[in-house]
Amino acid sequence: METAIVSITLIALIIVGGMTMSQGFLTSVDSTMVGVEELSVREGEIMRTEITTINATQPASSSFDLFLRNSGQVKLSSFNKWDVIVKYYKSGSYYVTWLPYVGGSPGNNQWTVPGIYLCSENLTAEVFEPGILNPGEEMIIQAKLSPGIEKGTTCDVVVSTPNGVSDSFAFVGG
Repeated sequence: METAIVSITLIALIIVGGMTMSQGFLTSVDSTMVGVEELSVREGEIMRTEITTINATQPASSSFDLFLRNSGQVKLSSFNKWDVIVKYYKSGSYYVTWLPYVGGSPGNNQWTVPGIYLCSENLTAEVFEPGILNPGEEMIIQAKLSPGIEKGTTCDVVVSTPNGVSDSFAFVGG
């Protein structure tokens, strides 16, 4: 009789232990699958994101305008999370500068978006979702540098979106 009680108790403990372990295993598998799904969504967004630099102009030695097109399939916004990095020469010194985004007029070593357009060449304003760079739309990045770009030297600008998709464009300072 005593061995039967011990046996029943051991069997109950084994069952409870097995159920606890299987619950932990299922929870672990579930959280792993959620992480894999999030990674898959992020990779899909990266694959559908593309920006293309159209042109750059330099109205003054201390500023430039960069014309970009959203040539991907993802809407782009949150410009404060974008990276703009400029590499250029001035007076024999080489500068590599990360420029932060500002909402208004840019100060020294800052950039802004003065407008988003259906066509930036003739400044045809966007109509759908103002402030968001939709697929096919174009925007102008207006940046101010201190010190300015030396005339006749190459300036390289790298623009990166929040999900890591980037494009670079080189132009000669004038």
